[in-house]
Amino acid sequence: MSHSPSSLPKHLIVDVFSDIICPWCYIGKTRLEEAFAQRPNIVPEYRWRCFLLNPTMPAGGMDRTAYLTAKFGHAANAVYGRIAQAGDEAGIAFQFSDIKRTPDTRPIHKILIAAGDAATPLSDAFYQAYFLRGEDISDSATQDKLIDEVSQTHASAADARSPEKLAQAQTRLEADLRYGQSIGIDGVPLMIFNSNYSLAGAYPSDILLNAIDAAIQE
Repeated sequence: MSHSPSSLPKHLIVDVFSDIICPWCYIGKTRLEEAFAQRPNIVPEYRWRCFLLNPTMPAGGMDRTAYLTAKFGHAANAVYGRIAQAGDEAGIAFQFSDIKRTPDTRPIHKILIAAGDAATPLSDAFYQAYFLRGEDISDSATQDKLIDEVSQTHASAADARSPEKLAQAQTRLEADLRYGQSIGIDGVPLMIFNSNYSLAGAYPSDILLNAIDAAIQE
């Protein structure tokens, strides 16, 4: 069966600058998937790109309450109330009260980079573990469990344990952070479509569709 050129799937590269402990990144990714669901002829190729919400976070992380107080003061409840509402609208039932520690996400970024093509489903697993179940995603046993689960359907997730892949991931992590600084990224999510169109923020799917449509026509 032959296909006309217009009926063939089109591939769109989407670089997504994120941090795994950023609730807006989880919301933004969910909205992006909703947008692509409305364009079944366009196949997204996501590339995980690194950003640190807390570049001075200690390697051992911080107690969650202490972290929120230091970052938001008395406004923390109001800030996270708004995020929870946006999450509900996106179908995400955030369980912020179950989170006990805020981790240093550098090791998690390295895992996601090393996972290659499995970075997207593995990031989903980390988002869910952290935001929906309050798991300590800095714990190596938790990381191994998530990698095992995802590798059952995405074999390359197992590469997240490879010393060679992790060493390469460290280089990519540093490059992403330098690049982010060079272009002035000061918040995430940031989505770049085919290296031409970018949106900073967790926009509704209709706005994301405009960017997808514009990028695919280039």
